Amino acid sequence: MSSTTSRRSPMLPWLQLVRLPTVFTALADILLGSLLATNQTLQAPSKLAVLLHLLVASAGLYLAGMVFNDVFDRHRDAQTRPGRPIPSGRITPRAATTLGVILLAGGILSAGVTSLASLAVAGVLAVCVLAYDGGLKTTVLGPVAMGCCRSLNILLGASLSGSFESLLEPAPVHVAIGMGIYITGVTWFARTEDATSHRGQLTAAVIVINAGLATLLTYAGLATSDGQQQSNMSVLLLMALIIVSINRRLVGAVMDPRPERVQPAVGVLLLSLIMLDATLALAKTGQTGPALLIASLLVPAVLLRRWIPMT
Repeated sequence: MSSTTSRRSPMLPWLQLVRLPTVFTALADILLGSLLATNQTLQAPSKLAVLLHLLVASAGLYLAGMVFNDVFDRHRDAQTRPGRPIPSGRITPRAATTLGVILLAGGILSAGVTSLASLAVAGVLAVCVLAYDGGLKTTVLGPVAMGCCRSLNILLGASLSGSFESLLEPAPVHVAIGMGIYITGVTWFARTEDATSHRGQLTAAVIVINAGLATLLTYAGLATSDGQQQSNMSVLLLMALIIVSINRRLVGAVMDPRPERVQPAVGVLLLSLIMLDATLALAKTGQTGPALLIASLLVPAVLLRRWIPMT
């Protein structure tokens, strides 16, 4: 964004700092996770307040991760991405750190007021976020750490019931593993997105991404019962369309690994999380209502992406 635009919109640097469009993928995970563990409708009055707290918790932890990412990477960004809020001088490191601490603490607190199970998951998630941003990001464990963060976010939604047992149910565990593998691949794929990537790295990441998609596709196939034949066909068709769309972008980026191709592909990979969550919700419930609610999160994410970069 130009400096003129920034002056007109004093909040814009802060929204860019937290990568606001991507937070909707985290919220989609919470909605899906709550369905996986409880098999209830999202509108259940007895669970609505708890669900709202978990949404706030997820948003706080996710946005904190974005902030600390830029705080720790500010010296590198000064060379590779000088237009980001911290290296450009629009936000000071101290102010960004303060915001990150507030978001992290708020996320943990919001989870803590619901149940011990939610607090435990949020606490482990916060540790993983800080570990990734603070040291693991540039190591071989970086993509795995980010994958664990996504898995834990699914389980945070599954803690809606308030019991530790719900976190070990087959459905949330299966989906959490699949999402974790997927995001591990996405993180690996995006690792050198600000420069020309190596085709070998991208190809290996594509394999991991598709392993995650295959895991999620397996769950979608198992979740639909014999009494939901129409729903079963819809779910499998939607999953196929998502997988084809993702791989079309991946192949294009592997063939031309410049930032101009890799970065948009990463954006598609992230936004596809919302549609994956919506499709898996349809597989779990057989109802279009919850799936459409989750899918609607794609609208603000896409609109905000026009002004706020996702990566």
